[in-house]
Amino acid sequence: MRKKLVTFIIVMMFIINLIVGALLLIDIQLMEAPEATISIDITELNAEEVILQTSIDISNPNIFELVTKDFEIVSTTPDGDEVARLLLEGGSIPPGDNRTFTSVDVIAFDGARPDILTTKMTGKVGLNIGFIQKTIPLAINIITSLEDVMKELMSPSLNIQVEFGELTQEGINLTGIIEVYNPNTIDIIIDDVSVTIETETGKNVGNLDIVGGVIESESSFQLKSSGMILLEVLNAKTLYVKMSGKAGARIAGINESISFSSEVQIKVPDISTLFSPNKPTNLIIKGDFKFTPRGLEDNLVLEVHNPNKIAIEFKDVTVTMYSINKEEKKLLCEVELEEGIVEAESVKQLKGSTIIPFSDLLPPKGERLLPDAIEITVRANVTIPGIDYTMWVGVTGGQDFRIFQ
Repeated sequence: MRKKLVTFIIVMMFIINLIVGALLLIDIQLMEAPEATISIDITELNAEEVILQTSIDISNPNIFELVTKDFEIVSTTPDGDEVARLLLEGGSIPPGDNRTFTSVDVIAFDGARPDILTTKMTGKVGLNIGFIQKTIPLAINIITSLEDVMKELMSPSLNIQVEFGELTQEGINLTGIIEVYNPNTIDIIIDDVSVTIETETGKNVGNLDIVGGVIESESSFQLKSSGMILLEVLNAKTLYVKMSGKAGARIAGINESISFSSEVQIKVPDISTLFSPNKPTNLIIKGDFKFTPRGLEDNLVLEVHNPNKIAIEFKDVTVTMYSINKEEKKLLCEVELEEGIVEAESVKQLKGSTIIPFSDLLPPKGERLLPDAIEITVRANVTIPGIDYTMWVGVTGGQDFRIFQ
């Protein structure tokens, strides 16, 4: 009896092993390959490291439960240096279902930037039938270009404002304010900045000197600048301010830089707005009258006080004199004065003379000897030597002789 029992157990074990082996062979052959989707996303980028989130989404198309375990992800450089290693906890996936496994990875390059990273994922996937489990090894290599990571460094946005200052013999002083916005999540350094100013013909007429600085993440900063442009810009129609430079940052332990540029168009300033606002250009007209046999000789002097730090030129200078009787104006004379350049912060006299015939001085019949008033007008074209643009200026004054109304 005992011998029969032992024989029965041996036979049953053989049959069970044969059945299980057959089932496993059939199931492995009939098992459809699971679909796996791997995504690597940057969740944070800072000066010392890149934080990546790795997700593995696995779908089970089989009619039996799928088992995954021992997932490991290792990232290496082309030289074989390991920059990251992480483990993902596996698990079971019900028939016709899917499951996502995630993990966070930190990568730091310590100053050496490889062109690519090779990320190798290994693990096991298999069947789970009752108390029987059968797995096979899984290995996937992923090539990642670091250009995608470094593209995260975005160029700063710029807003340029230029103000014209005082005129000097050397040129026009400039001040500039450049507002820089850093859209990145890390601080950047603005350096190697150059600003040139060109006319519509492309001629360089000046530059701005800019001191760079550190722009904090997602914030704005003002860069101040100063410079000078040539006086000949006043002959131009349009000015173009062109700015270029580099923004540097430390990303995941690597020093990176990105070039940026901007261009704005500004109007050529009006000469009248560039002269000293606190010290006016004074004009004083003086007359020296003498009686001669031909009439009244009028020697006129226009005295120009130039407080500016640049020479100014007077052209087409005329003085007209009218007598006024009962609100009727009569031209007595028109005198052309000499033209001339008034040096910076100096005084110059422009002279001229004429003779007023006695017949023009005689009052109308029935009128008194002296007119009601004398009106004098001075006009001139004012410009800067070498500049095409001129200002047509004029001033009028008078003397009322009506002592008794």
